[in-house]
Amino acid sequence: MQNLQESGSISTIIDQRLGNSFTTKGMEEFLQLIMHCVFPSSEKRPKMSYAVTELDRILEKEMSLTTIMGEGTPVVTLGSQLFRASK
Repeated sequence: MQNLQESGSISTIIDQRLGNSFTTKGMEEFLQLIMHCVFPSSEKRPKMSYAVTELDRILEKEMSLTTIMGEGTPVVTLGSQLFRASK
């Protein structure tokens, strides 16, 4: 993760179909959480309740930063929809 941040290539691991529906800081926080959740030592992984709380916090923060004063409809794309063939 640190190497990706330093080289500026963090965008290379993000699905381009997500477009600009997130902030760079929000994606960094999300990726950081992912890295903690897949840590090899189970003792160092966060509890599921912590992961859910963090996901909610990141989503709430993103929605407040990517919508204008509560206007606009947040777009949430399910993972299963990202991999459907384009028509």
